[in-house]
Amino acid sequence: MTRAGFVALALACGVAIAQQQQPAPVSGAWLADELRKGGYIVYFRHTKTSLEHEHEARMRRAGLLQIDKCETQRNLSEAGFLEAKKQATAVAQLGIPIGSVYASRYCRAWQHASFFGVRYEFADPITPVRDRDKALALRAMLNTPPAPGTNTFMFAHGGIMWQSTDYDSVESETFVYKPSPGGERAALVAAIKMEEWDRVLAGQPCCAPRTFWSGKDAPPE
Repeated sequence: MTRAGFVALALACGVAIAQQQQPAPVSGAWLADELRKGGYIVYFRHTKTSLEHEHEARMRRAGLLQIDKCETQRNLSEAGFLEAKKQATAVAQLGIPIGSVYASRYCRAWQHASFFGVRYEFADPITPVRDRDKALALRAMLNTPPAPGTNTFMFAHGGIMWQSTDYDSVESETFVYKPSPGGERAALVAAIKMEEWDRVLAGQPCCAPRTFWSGKDAPPE
């Protein structure tokens, strides 16, 4: 075999392996039915934010970032507010029962939660700055079964979930975990990107679980 042929064969094999490793979509109808039964942890990464990453980083470096002052943080954009409203409407239309609700203390997370019309409590494990202890605490929360017939909702960040689970995410993405009491980690059964909520409502295939983070750096919060 020539060198060019060997390279082509190797590339083809690599693509085939990568395709085999990609998680398959799940049925939107099955996912909705499961969530209506309860027993899941639904982790919402906050919806879209304004382009203030550097503003928040600068505030943190200067010691000016304050958890109770939204103007010192990166905040939800107008699109983010609309997305939060759409998610809350979809959850209501699907009849998904909500039990305990936890939110990060950052404004973009609890403002997201407020659209769901439920009482939430702040939780340090999902509030940056992230560290090893918080990662372990969040892993335990994801593996804690909700009250019977309900789902636990969390509204938080991408980076802090990545440190706990090694899963990447994008803004507005929602992760559905099935706790495994006594197990090491909860199982990720679905990852709902913003544009896939319509497919869940329609009962169509969607929401393939994530593969693990493959980048060089942690995703932003």
